[in-house]
Amino acid sequence: MEPTGSLAPPVVVVMVVHEPGDWFPAVLAGVAAQDYGNLKSLFLLVGEPGELPALIREKVPNAFVRAVAGNPGFGAAANEVLRLVEGENGFFCFLHDDVALDAGAIRTLVEEVYRSNGGIVGPKLVEWDRPRVLQHVGLAVDRFGEVDALIEPGELDQEQHDAVRDVFAVPTACMMVRADLFRAIGGFDPTIEYVGDDVDLCWRAHLGGARVLVVPAARARHREALATRNPDAVSLTRATRTRVRTVLSLTGGKRLPVVMVQLLLMTLTESIVFLFTGRLRLMLASLGSVIGIVPRFPSYFARRRSVARLRNVPDREIAGLQLRGSARFASYMRSRDTRSVEADFTNERRWRQTAGSAPALAWLAVSLLALIGSRDLITGGVPRFGQFMAFPDSPADLLTNYISGWSGHGLGSTSPNPTGLVLIAVAGFASFANMAALQTVCVIGLLFAGYLGMWRLSSLFPTARARVAALVVYAAVPLPGELLATGRWGALTCYAATPWAVHLLRRLAGIESLMAASSYSSSSSSSAVGEDVEHYSQPTTRKIVRWFAQLSLVTAVAFAFTPSFALVLAGVGAMLALATLLVGGEGGQGGNLRAASTIAVASVGAVVVAVVANLPWAASLTGSDGWTAVVGVPAASARSLGVNHLARFLNGGGGLNVFSLFLFLPVVAAPLIARAWRFAWAARACALVGGFGILLVLDDRNRLPWRMPEPGVLLAPVAVGVALAAAVAVAALREDVLSGSFGWRQPLGLVATVAIVIGIVPGTLSVFNG
Repeated sequence: MEPTGSLAPPVVVVMVVHEPGDWFPAVLAGVAAQDYGNLKSLFLLVGEPGELPALIREKVPNAFVRAVAGNPGFGAAANEVLRLVEGENGFFCFLHDDVALDAGAIRTLVEEVYRSNGGIVGPKLVEWDRPRVLQHVGLAVDRFGEVDALIEPGELDQEQHDAVRDVFAVPTACMMVRADLFRAIGGFDPTIEYVGDDVDLCWRAHLGGARVLVVPAARARHREALATRNPDAVSLTRATRTRVRTVLSLTGGKRLPVVMVQLLLMTLTESIVFLFTGRLRLMLASLGSVIGIVPRFPSYFARRRSVARLRNVPDREIAGLQLRGSARFASYMRSRDTRSVEADFTNERRWRQTAGSAPALAWLAVSLLALIGSRDLITGGVPRFGQFMAFPDSPADLLTNYISGWSGHGLGSTSPNPTGLVLIAVAGFASFANMAALQTVCVIGLLFAGYLGMWRLSSLFPTARARVAALVVYAAVPLPGELLATGRWGALTCYAATPWAVHLLRRLAGIESLMAASSYSSSSSSSAVGEDVEHYSQPTTRKIVRWFAQLSLVTAVAFAFTPSFALVLAGVGAMLALATLLVGGEGGQGGNLRAASTIAVASVGAVVVAVVANLPWAASLTGSDGWTAVVGVPAASARSLGVNHLARFLNGGGGLNVFSLFLFLPVVAAPLIARAWRFAWAARACALVGGFGILLVLDDRNRLPWRMPEPGVLLAPVAVGVALAAAVAVAALREDVLSGSFGWRQPLGLVATVAIVIGIVPGTLSVFNG
């Protein structure tokens, strides 16, 4: 091919064609419809050509068609234009074989190149079947090579992005490049087969001082179905490796060490997130890309030397063009804010659509009361008493003590130090070594962690009233105030972690609450059965891995500070499994047997993972004094607090404090008034309250062969059970009591509801004493 002598600068459309579908005639029609006066077309055929040459010449007269041996990928195939086209004048317009240009797109792009002195320009890309929906208007790229599409998923084109602007990259689906620039930067990187070639090319163009622009006045439809057409081309491992290679070979030398450290930290953080969200493929791809840096570094260094001749712009200017922060995080937050609500049986999503302002007001009230009650801690810091010992002044000292192999506990020993020292040290670095403020945040934060855990657990209820009841009761029980007043850090940790554990165990077991038969079956018979029994679903493997990882993380962190939480979790698992086994469910004995087994196995498994995660310190808990290290130092005699004191959640005194006993009335009433899945949760609430209540009383009277943890630890599951029972009573009042014929359930339901209001009075009033 030779450029023509026309006054208009020549433009060569370069399209790589690989086994296109029935949409290809529309693509060719888009090329043929261009009104630019000096346009040539070059079609590079990859794979078996078949009848494609004849079809191309029929639709696009005077087109040049050439075959490319093998399947080298888009970039390597497109680089053939450097050999087939002579000269450095004009432009190359690279196209995928699933892009249909609007008439006038080429002309508009060329005009903007001269108007804005651009080096690479790209049009506005819209979806193939829905041209009103935006697909790409340029790409933002962060320092780690991650791409942010700059638009929301499914965003309609309302001319909100129609201004010409600088971007870091444009997709290779349609990209016009000055011919001289393309030759100067060496074309596409031939080692990149598919994903990442656009970012790499545009980054090198920026190094040479060229502008990259998006021109929304030019438009093209794009199918963007590479994963469907060629699944092998979309490889997470290959794409991640390409991204890391681009970053390490194109980042400036002065900024490279900092970027490498940041890349390593970001990859480790992402891998942890991927692990605990069940995305193992992404985790392996991220870790593999970082580990692969070592053997591939010579090739990265060689490429840096070859790219050095292109560096005409200071690296700080390149950094200014990149997205600040993380493109992955920005894209995630955008998709999270705009994702559609799935029409499934998840009650939490339905609640979010109809809840109104009640949850917000409840959270506001609970938060204000917690802050008012903690005002002395906020203004004066955490006093030094009980288990509230002062944090060391330096987090570095904590790390030094941890790795020293010497424990300063008691008279000192060579036993390992608790893993909690490392967690506090890491948090200390994050707080800029303000250890006093960190301790205050940790103590008060445990309260809010417990509130949030109960809120997540109550998501199984479809009504906002039930969720609000669970949150308010859990926050208003006198237990957390008494734990703060007596300096019981360990019990406060259990208060924060227990509702999270119950919530995750429920999800692992696939226990669902609202049984709308239309979600599962269209038959009337199943509809009749659906509301009478509880349903047990089968979570996907990915969800099981994610939820179990989250449960193990909660358990490991709680165990690091309070080893007795392992006993609490095992007991919670046993109580929930027993209640689940007894209440039955959809599908007969098989469903609830599987769910009960899952709960029991998951609770024990999480304890095992927590012990392993806290090695070598956890191994020191198995010696002759191991049980004492787990449950605490034994008392000289039986505690003899009395049932009344324990039932009031350690709240002593008289007066209005006795009203906290009213919170146990819903525990008794809920199984009597509730039906269907509500009865199942009433039974689980009774199991938690009854099981741990019996342990409390027997331990208080010294009737057990083994000592139990302090009462505050065992009262945490009781508080969860009381809050669940309150939520069940509120839900049952509407669904089971008021909707039925008049009988003894109506008065009992009303009494239980009134008892909730009376029961939260002592805990609410106690916050004003600080």
